[in-house]
Amino acid sequence: MSARASRLAILSITVLAFALRAGTLLSQSLWRDEVDALLFATRPLPQLLDMFRLPGQNGPLYFLLLRPWLAVAGHSEFSLRLPAALGGTLAVPITYLILRRLTARASIALLAALLLATAPYAAWYGGEAKMYGLLTALVPASLLAVTAIARPRRAGRAAPWVALYVLTSLALYTHFVAALIIPVQVIWLLLVPWDVRLTRRAAAVALYGAALFLPYAPFLRWMPAVWLSTYETGHPFVPLGQMVEILAGGFSRGVLGAPPLTLAPYMVALVAGLIAWPLVSGGTRDEAAGFRSRRPRAGDDVPASFDSAALRSGCADSAALRSGGLSQRRSILAVVLLAVWLVLPVLLLYGVSLGMPIFTDRYLIWILPAYLGLLACGIIALSRVARPLGLLVAAIIVAMNLWSSAYTQVREPIKADFRGAARHVAARFQPGDALLYQIPYNRYTFTYYASGRLDPEDGAWAGVDGPYTNGGMTEAGVDNYLVSRLGAARTIWFIASEVPMWDDRGLAQGWLDANARAEERASFARVDVTRYER
Repeated sequence: MSARASRLAILSITVLAFALRAGTLLSQSLWRDEVDALLFATRPLPQLLDMFRLPGQNGPLYFLLLRPWLAVAGHSEFSLRLPAALGGTLAVPITYLILRRLTARASIALLAALLLATAPYAAWYGGEAKMYGLLTALVPASLLAVTAIARPRRAGRAAPWVALYVLTSLALYTHFVAALIIPVQVIWLLLVPWDVRLTRRAAAVALYGAALFLPYAPFLRWMPAVWLSTYETGHPFVPLGQMVEILAGGFSRGVLGAPPLTLAPYMVALVAGLIAWPLVSGGTRDEAAGFRSRRPRAGDDVPASFDSAALRSGCADSAALRSGGLSQRRSILAVVLLAVWLVLPVLLLYGVSLGMPIFTDRYLIWILPAYLGLLACGIIALSRVARPLGLLVAAIIVAMNLWSSAYTQVREPIKADFRGAARHVAARFQPGDALLYQIPYNRYTFTYYASGRLDPEDGAWAGVDGPYTNGGMTEAGVDNYLVSRLGAARTIWFIASEVPMWDDRGLAQGWLDANARAEERASFARVDVTRYER
């Protein structure tokens, strides 16, 4: 494939990625974490900057970057979510470049980019007003900088190191779990071939690791103590096997999951990528042509990859080139590097979770390109063995990706539908009515839609916080709490969502049923609205 054809192909895939993300930004209601992003980004600037040093804060850089954008674009759902869509789209060409440099094959790089562009998991979080879309670009971009360090005539240059340092620092302040990419970077830096001595390479890696502590210093004041403490994270402990199962299902079929049988083509491609690709990757005529020891002509699709300096200088052994040995060694290295990127962060997060449960699959969204890169290697390997088989597996995976990204995740109401609930109540609400939120924090999402001004802190809809009963509050305590807060209001709107997090015995609704009459009930996705008359 010519360089021009490759550029046109990746441009088309990138446009597809943006269309799948931007075209679905209004399909789901905002949920409370997304409204959090609005609240944090628009709080007074000193409070926002304090998030960079206070314990337990996550993603302050994303909220700081979001602040000027919202000041210009407004607070609509589309404006809130568009930056995530742009970040998720940018991850596609970055993934292409990484795979292009690792494998020196445009077919694998383009296929990996296509899989990421259509991946339902990436499409979902590329349409959510949180930092995950940006994270899928920043973390892989740091690994792209690693490959730039190893490129010919760049090993002694500062620019790739500066890029690696800056991108990693940005990722750390975008999401604290991104710190787990640093061991992956170190392994990559030690494994990829450089045109420098081993001692000099080790010294450079050590200096880089030490320098990273500078931008991360504010977090070092509190994070180790928190990670080693019994700090309540709100996440249950997840065994390693279940972590792998959750990640495999999400990364393959998206946030809705799917029957286990539908994972079969993904797992076949993954196994082929890990095992078959290194075995069948060398020795073809085309590959030998790709590594001929002459300076490529304009239009040749031969990237400047790790060992290309030796190849261009004619130092590579011609017998090895003819046998495909050099190509095969590169393929083995590429698979090892992708496997380290995919597996090591999972193991490290599991280790952290042994002391402080913290696993949530979206925290590791930045390992998704490694998974898809291995799938791409596997599909090409299957094509080498039997071309129709590779094409069939690729077609099935892309078709299922598109079905989930463009249809099921759009049509299925997945997030709590506060948009519908707020419209229902706002059309019927009368002066003097009381609002009771259970759980209380959901009032910000409800108020965002009910206010008419997209203001989650509009005092007109503040309402009453539902009682927290999971700490042992009795029925008498609930009675005292609600009587004192609801006052003489005759009409009470009960807005219920995620109730077991706050009131797993349902005591608040039990009090309403005993002291008032339910006149109207309406159910929305994960939100129930009941109008009570006393």
